[in-house]
Amino acid sequence: MPTLRTGVFAAVSILTLAACSSEPGLVPPLGSSAGSSGASSSQLGSAGSGASSTLTVADQSFLTQAAYGGFGEVAMGTLAQRQASSATVRELGRRIAADHTQANQELARLAQAKGVTPPTAPDPGRQAVADALASLQGAAFDRQYLQQQIAEHEMSVALFNAQARGGTDPDVRAFAAKWLPGLQMHTRDLRALGSPLAQLSQPAGTGSAATHGHGLERAR
Repeated sequence: MPTLRTGVFAAVSILTLAACSSEPGLVPPLGSSAGSSGASSSQLGSAGSGASSTLTVADQSFLTQAAYGGFGEVAMGTLAQRQASSATVRELGRRIAADHTQANQELARLAQAKGVTPPTAPDPGRQAVADALASLQGAAFDRQYLQQQIAEHEMSVALFNAQARGGTDPDVRAFAAKWLPGLQMHTRDLRALGSPLAQLSQPAGTGSAATHGHGLERAR
């Protein structure tokens, strides 16, 4: 499978290439054995740790990964508003960015209350993917954006579901449970647009992203 140019590929070496597509210039979806974040284990530890925190390492790691993912979603959604050829994709990107902005703000307040300093920007892996996507235009961007976002949201759903079910701190567990339905709704909307790709031709306001009335806040 063709890979991204050498510089970008090196920056996202911890990410996996999407085996399900043979399209040239494919942007790899996030995710690999390294987990849902493109950050290294040392980055996870330094960004999410707090000297006075009483949270378990697992709960701190969740906040770090959720923050990295949330800021990545804002960056990708903002990019979709500029680069997508489909008005429906642009609108979905806008909604995803707005929803995750709100979730990021709530996560920051929660982390501060727990003595944790969360990331305030996407991790290098996610940023590299966004930079690679920024080089695409039109329908090529739409296809790769939707593919990446489906993969990203599937991992976010798994992350939040695991925390909601098995987290130690009740407040962190409640945060995960609160935002999980919205992540699941985003995933459904992305899949509805991504398969079949012909749905990209729908005018804004007629596709799944409009009819679901989606949004992390509304889904709760």
